[in-house]
Amino acid sequence: MRTTIRDRYRANRWWILRLVRLPVDIFVFATIAFFLIRLLPGDPVAVAVASRNEAVTPETVAAVRAQMGLDGSIWEQLLHFWGGLFRGNLGDSLQTSIPVVTEVFSRLPSTLELILLGLLGAFVACLVLGFVYVRFANPLLRRAVRFYSSFATTVPVFVVAIFLIVLFYVVLAWLPAPLGRAAGTLPVVTGFPILDEIITGSWSMLGETLVAYIMPVAAMVITYTPNLLTQLIGGLDRELEQTTTRFQVAAGAPRRWIFVSLFRRSLPSVIVVFGLFFGSLIGGAVTIESLFGFGGIGQLGVRSVQTVDFPALQGFLIIVVTVCLIAMLVVDLINMALDPRRRPGIEEASR
Repeated sequence: MRTTIRDRYRANRWWILRLVRLPVDIFVFATIAFFLIRLLPGDPVAVAVASRNEAVTPETVAAVRAQMGLDGSIWEQLLHFWGGLFRGNLGDSLQTSIPVVTEVFSRLPSTLELILLGLLGAFVACLVLGFVYVRFANPLLRRAVRFYSSFATTVPVFVVAIFLIVLFYVVLAWLPAPLGRAAGTLPVVTGFPILDEIITGSWSMLGETLVAYIMPVAAMVITYTPNLLTQLIGGLDRELEQTTTRFQVAAGAPRRWIFVSLFRRSLPSVIVVFGLFFGSLIGGAVTIESLFGFGGIGQLGVRSVQTVDFPALQGFLIIVVTVCLIAMLVVDLINMALDPRRRPGIEEASR
């Protein structure tokens, strides 16, 4: 049978619609951020001028107002903002005079690396414990796994991080002080510290960075594994009772394939929670970065608020949310790949 363009669209609609919606979502949020920033109390121009320790003159105020994109009517500002957004230009930081996009992306990779290491560690731990839960029928072992999963959202990550610092640095002195990734200046190639150290052959610095990552990564693994495990165990218990699983067992399918099928059908909810954690950590990275002395995107956000760096704060919000939206897009695509029933239009195709 001849395949038409319409048939191809229906077959690929599940990912085409999400890709088309992404730039629309980014544009809508950027516009909302534009108006929210301008609702901040006080006069940001006056604060910015006062922080420069310069003579306050009408010319100075006008220059700062133009640099912050606050000259002209609100609609003129919006049109100017949209034009910069489409060109990838979010203005220059008032503090450093560096383009906001450059400053954000110089810090973002190091934050992404730390968060991904922690969440991937939690994901792997979740899979291992889930496998133990399914593979072994020992009631005591299953209760232990369930007990650990019951700690979901009980203890914040910064509390666990402080506990690890006190235990392994202050009391036992097994790990170095939480004062950054490495003693020297990190090489910059891609912006991801570990990858850059491998590329440049900075092996001693790589060792320092890996040791410095032990406590923050462990804090994230300990904190976020129970939540992921709760979702996985719920899915596994549900799928174990499904007709599909019973048929696979009755048909004598290899055990490894039964396990693969079980996990494939149980993972979508786990991946959704993983994506939510990723988004919350990108926005709240300042906690972990501050505790361990890491420079990253979180510190830029705090500095922008403290110094009323209007362009940097606006750009920070837009780029962070863009990263979160891309992460949720990836989560949706993975879930729809794992479970075709989640794809849009599946009801129409099944009729």
